[in-house]
Amino acid sequence: MSIERVCSSCFDDEDLREWIRDVNGPRGCDACGKFDSPTCKLADVCRHIQSCLETYWGYAVEQLPYESAEGGYLGTTWTTYDLLVEEVDFSLPRDRECRLFYALLGELTDETWCEYDWLTLDHDVALRTSWERFCETVKHKRRFFFHSDGTDDRDSYTASSLLNVIAQSGQSLELVRELALGTRLWRARPDIARGRRVNAADFGPPPAQLALQSNRMNPPGIPMLYLASTAQTALKETRATEARIGQWQVTRPLRILDLRRLPGVPGMFSGAERNKRLALRFLHHFANDIMSPVARDQRVHVDYLPSQVVTEFIRDYAFDEGKVDGIAYESTVHRIGWNIALFASPVELGLEEPDWGHAPLPWLKFVRSIRVTS
Repeated sequence: MSIERVCSSCFDDEDLREWIRDVNGPRGCDACGKFDSPTCKLADVCRHIQSCLETYWGYAVEQLPYESAEGGYLGTTWTTYDLLVEEVDFSLPRDRECRLFYALLGELTDETWCEYDWLTLDHDVALRTSWERFCETVKHKRRFFFHSDGTDDRDSYTASSLLNVIAQSGQSLELVRELALGTRLWRARPDIARGRRVNAADFGPPPAQLALQSNRMNPPGIPMLYLASTAQTALKETRATEARIGQWQVTRPLRILDLRRLPGVPGMFSGAERNKRLALRFLHHFANDIMSPVARDQRVHVDYLPSQVVTEFIRDYAFDEGKVDGIAYESTVHRIGWNIALFASPVELGLEEPDWGHAPLPWLKFVRSIRVTS
């Protein structure tokens, strides 16, 4: 019996399941014989699958040179069968005898597939290789005047262009968010002895002349205020077993670039715009890379350089609503916690008077300090 209608439960991919549920055809699947899920016409879902495949691959007949003496197309190619099995990891959980799979192949094109554009890298691959080259440059080649290093073309970005893409992607993905009034944040000081009297300044950013440590977001000499979402997260970030922890409360809305929870990368069959999906794939790689744990040894000064340069660029970048006040990111040592690096000076915390003009509204208010052990 031929397959005319297929149900959502015949597919493992959630986007395809959702697409068929939206069609919401009558119950009764010709593939699995069950009546438990919405259906659609096999021809319709195949047109959708074909359209999605065409978003990420091209046709060899339209792109690749052909040389009979060399055995055919000069480039990587796939049959539709190979594309579904090897590249897409297509799964049909109810199709034990492969009836549906071969019915799908009968409806889909029998043209030979190739790379989307065989002459250029995919957007995410170009960004990723440019990021790797950027890291190599700032770590081992040049540190301060690198903006014109390399060239901008379809397969690569200069450091300046790459940084702009990162910032613009954060903007377009709505990662610039507001940290709400009243949010409580914590800073740990393991070097404060028991019994010593403390005040807000003890939990603010270090004075510039004492900011000698290389951190994830700032190089030595340029202090930032690192805070955590909970007291335990703040303690774990110090790698100490005990510390005095200061609590701050947000007193004005703070605009942050929020790398804590990037949106998930849309699936192959989601219908998402191609470059947006590929850019998000790169951003996940980028965020994981700059948030990876770094050993506190002599290499820390080199390994933190890429994230420090990105932070300095983001600090001055003109987002649509203006500059941001900091960057929030997941903790690598406390699974349920997160951290934030604020670009707040002692003046902006109300700890010092400005050299001239009126004091700005403090970003945070110091609440209290407690001693915490792990």
